[in-house]
Amino acid sequence: MNYKRKTLVVALSLIGTMTTAAAYADDSDGSSLQRVDVIGSHIKRLKSEQANEVTTIKVSDLTKQGLNTVEQVVNALASNQSNIGANSSVGQSTGGAAFANLRGLGQQYTLVLLDGRRVPYHPFDGTAADLNAIPLSAIERVDVLPDGAAAIYGSDAIGGVINFITKKTSEGLSIGGDFMKPQRSGGNEKNVNGSYGYGNLAKDGFNVFATASYHKTDPIMASQRDFASALTPAMKASSNSYPANYTIDGGNSLIGPSGYPNCGAATAKGGVCKMYPGTMVGIQPETEQWSALTKGTIRIGDNHELSVTYNITRNKNTTISAPAPTGLEVFLPSGTQGIVTADGSASISPFLRTMPLGNRVTEAVNVQQKLQLNLEGQMAGWDYKSGVGYAQSYASEELVSGFTGDKEVASAYTNNQISLVSGLATDPNVWNQIGIKGHLDDGKYTVASADFSLSKEVMQLPAGPLAVAFGAETRHDTLEHNFNYPISKDAIGPGMNQSLNTKGSRTASALFAEADVPIIKHLDGKVAVRYDHYNDVGNSVSPGVSLRYELSPQVLLRTSASTGFRAPSLYDMYQPNQSQLTGNFYADPLSCPSLSSSCPSLQRYLKVGGNTKLQPEKSSSLSAGIVIEPIKSITASADLWWVTIQHQISTMSEATLFDGNHNSLLFYDAGNGGNLTGIATTQNMGNTSASGVDLNFRWALPKTSAGNFSIELAGTYLAKYEYQIEENGAYYSNLGQYVATQNEPTFRWQHNLTLNWSRGPWSALLSQNYKSGYTDQNSGAFASTNHMVKPYSTWNMSGSVDVTKKLTLTAGVRNLFDQLPPWSNQQYLFQGNYDARFADQVGRAYFMKFNYKM
Repeated sequence: MNYKRKTLVVALSLIGTMTTAAAYADDSDGSSLQRVDVIGSHIKRLKSEQANEVTTIKVSDLTKQGLNTVEQVVNALASNQSNIGANSSVGQSTGGAAFANLRGLGQQYTLVLLDGRRVPYHPFDGTAADLNAIPLSAIERVDVLPDGAAAIYGSDAIGGVINFITKKTSEGLSIGGDFMKPQRSGGNEKNVNGSYGYGNLAKDGFNVFATASYHKTDPIMASQRDFASALTPAMKASSNSYPANYTIDGGNSLIGPSGYPNCGAATAKGGVCKMYPGTMVGIQPETEQWSALTKGTIRIGDNHELSVTYNITRNKNTTISAPAPTGLEVFLPSGTQGIVTADGSASISPFLRTMPLGNRVTEAVNVQQKLQLNLEGQMAGWDYKSGVGYAQSYASEELVSGFTGDKEVASAYTNNQISLVSGLATDPNVWNQIGIKGHLDDGKYTVASADFSLSKEVMQLPAGPLAVAFGAETRHDTLEHNFNYPISKDAIGPGMNQSLNTKGSRTASALFAEADVPIIKHLDGKVAVRYDHYNDVGNSVSPGVSLRYELSPQVLLRTSASTGFRAPSLYDMYQPNQSQLTGNFYADPLSCPSLSSSCPSLQRYLKVGGNTKLQPEKSSSLSAGIVIEPIKSITASADLWWVTIQHQISTMSEATLFDGNHNSLLFYDAGNGGNLTGIATTQNMGNTSASGVDLNFRWALPKTSAGNFSIELAGTYLAKYEYQIEENGAYYSNLGQYVATQNEPTFRWQHNLTLNWSRGPWSALLSQNYKSGYTDQNSGAFASTNHMVKPYSTWNMSGSVDVTKKLTLTAGVRNLFDQLPPWSNQQYLFQGNYDARFADQVGRAYFMKFNYKM
């Protein structure tokens, strides 16, 4: 390839980047032709020499949109469809974790790396790395490869790879901070960060730097947002209330309090008192993050660099849920307070909501740390990289206030401190006696790893140099989850009363090889193969091949094909066995097979847990794309892709378990009050097939006296998303529709549009994040409707000025047009009237930032 043509291709391939500046984030000498480490390869190369679609994001550009966490940055990717984040922790034991989900395939199919190496999974959902454990202040750029890459990285890299790259060196002192104030109450954000570095690696032969940051987000209560507290038909009414109702037949019918219809703060409805717990929750949790990273690098001779990096992040996530419900959690013997059941069984259950105890407050803390030692350089003409590391993620949960337990509530009723008949406390001191708090559970995930690789241009072929890479890596993972039994077996709400301590470990090792082959002039190919061995689930060989062809100076063609696999995670295999309440209300298919509207609908139970007999998933991926540059200032690309996953590891959804067609998986759990329970342990299920197209466009308008303008668009369109919930079963699709078998939709179209302007020290941007609409859940009372959730679009705007060479100020508005979440009748989350996983509950918010370098 001649130099002139190569320079043009550099410009063409940069369409994969969010901004032109981002494309050169790692070019320390400013040369666009420097060979660097590139995501998706073990061979150092030019950024232009990629046959795969790669997006590079400079973090400093995204922070100008008011984004302050890695979770927010990843959610700004058009190819990402995350469905678990901080907001999902309300009423759930997720520990506040957030996960990436490229192409909507699932968090477990997106591999997250830090400086090209794996990070530990979150121990409470050990299928993926927690984005909130990555310190944004230490990150320089983010590389995204939305394509199968198991031939390079091994397990999990089916939907794609996200590599967070920290700063290599830093000199001098830098301090920064920002503050965001929503137009409505609640949800304030503040952040402060600083760094200091000493030594110039090129001149002094060493560099040492450290960075630290603190970030806090205030909670938002449902009462602070009209759309979240409105009593619409989608707001679930609960029969757990104060004053309480009760049942004497296991929940098939309810008896209201003697004072009915005087229900106090509750609502009188159908002979019983009801409350709306969705109006009492914190729709956004309070989060705090402390993070620090320190790195030292020394140059050994002219060709070697030794570095050691240590980073630690502590996240605290505080959620607020409605007061505890006791219905079908607490059972009283026949004869309690003179009330006798028909068959003499202990089927009396008070449907009490412990309002005097206040809201339930849970505090989850996750501390992740990693120590990494690297040696890299050149030896005998070969580029080499080696490293050893140890990483740990530790999470714990504390019940802070508002909780009670089965034993405590039962004792209060048997001691006549709370009346079954009136539904009210007869002893005002009872609430001081039945409250419980303290340590609930904790978990730890560790990774010890070592790797080594070599790469070199070994020979000159007629069309160019042949480059090869070889390497090996090994790692040992451990997972453990422990419960504080006196509380976990008693507390109402967490659903851990049957959970047992669990732990597991595994060792994995791999050999890999890669070659860049110039086939003919302007046609280059890459072949890669990786052999992985797991001591618990066996071996896998993952090949991959890709081609790139420069059809003309204006057109570049690229394609890739690969197979991959995903080993069952330690969490899939050793997840604690426990009973959890369903998110929705279901009739009992065993006692009322008709499932008609006359069948009582209640929250049921799920028996969840791991499965040590799981087999690895297999996948195949194919992509074909084109990059064009019709004129120098316009570049555009389109990449078609297809992914198939076989023997997918998952759990059967609650809606499927209770649909009347899977009664063999239902039973009355004698160890849990005889409640109807569905078996939802992990298993190898059917296949998943998805396809779509990624589109990118950039136009740098002609320079004017008013400044420089540019337009950028990145979008992903899903044409197909089908899955099976059983081996050889029927195919379903949640593409553009909320399907109960998945408890979520997959968005057909997402895009990010950015308008940039700069003039001298001034710059500004206007950006849009867009999600297409979808058919709503439309279940239960909404089954006869065809409600569509509207498309959702938010705009962010900011302006920056370099006051001096050292001081930069930024001010802006997030959600400029105050777009509120579209109404949804989903019944899965604790938040009501909208889907908190996909919309912004903050509303319009104003922010200011500063950065000062000395």
